[in-house]
Amino acid sequence: MKTLLLVDDVPSNLDVLLGVLPQAGYAVRVAEPGERALRQMPHTRPDLVLLDVMMRGIDGLETCRRLKAEAAWRDIPVIFM
Repeated sequence: MKTLLLVDDVPSNLDVLLGVLPQAGYAVRVAEPGERALRQMPHTRPDLVLLDVMMRGIDGLETCRRLKAEAAWRDIPVIFM
């Protein structure tokens, strides 16, 4: 089973994706906002990060930059939503 890290701070976006992705066979971890995603990374290694661009705190672009700055995570694909 592939694991996705869903990073978004809009509850309605999370609800839609959480209604679809697990039924499609994915394990989904949720982090809201970007700071929480960065704190989760040492504990989980997702196969893909679905990342909102505009969030409170650090935005999606900065979150991605910080993810890619870490050698252990830089090969994980990121899709911006």
